[in-house]
Amino acid sequence: MIQLRGVTKKYKNNYALRNINLDIMSGEFVFITGSSGAGKSTLMKLLYKEETPTSGSVMIGGINIANLPSEKVPNLRRCMGIVFQDYKLLMNQSVYDNCAYVIRTLGMSSKEIEARVSGALKVVGLYDKMKAKASELSGGEQQRVSIARAIVNGPPLLIADEPTGNLDPKNSMEIMQILEQVNQKGITVLVSTHDHAMVDYFRKRVLTLENGQIVRDVQAGTYE
Repeated sequence: MIQLRGVTKKYKNNYALRNINLDIMSGEFVFITGSSGAGKSTLMKLLYKEETPTSGSVMIGGINIANLPSEKVPNLRRCMGIVFQDYKLLMNQSVYDNCAYVIRTLGMSSKEIEARVSGALKVVGLYDKMKAKASELSGGEQQRVSIARAIVNGPPLLIADEPTGNLDPKNSMEIMQILEQVNQKGITVLVSTHDHAMVDYFRKRVLTLENGQIVRDVQAGTYE
């Protein structure tokens, strides 16, 4: 599904990534770890075309998105779900509307939208709060809404950049369990994280970045 070849990203005189080569197969669950400044977020941003590599190819589903014209980026992002550390919700809108926002632009009927949103909210355990405003929810619940929004269109790929960074251990565990359930439905899941406990508990594939390079790639690994 994902193939990076010779990917380098340079900001002025600093290298965020250096000659990255990486293959991620469809259906995998991968943790991306490393200290702050190691290149985790830059790598994630390359995958959803927030950044463009200085050199190299970023292939997703056989398409080199490094060369993707800006007008085609929205179509790319409709084929993936993205979960952020700070949720990026419409706080004055309902849980339902936050999830429906993504798919209302696709010309679906209201019945289809309702079915998809209801299904996504059931996955994250918030079906009974669909009418609540996002601002009325706890941080853990807000992150669950962001996951529901990310999966409402049934994407083959979900990218989560520090999804538990603002959460306590209990909520972090619940979020990671939801992401594991999403992965069990066949969705490829990539999670960048500093959370040692979660990585050690779930024992998925672990990539470790250091100074913009992959220094470790192990199956069923721990944080260190």
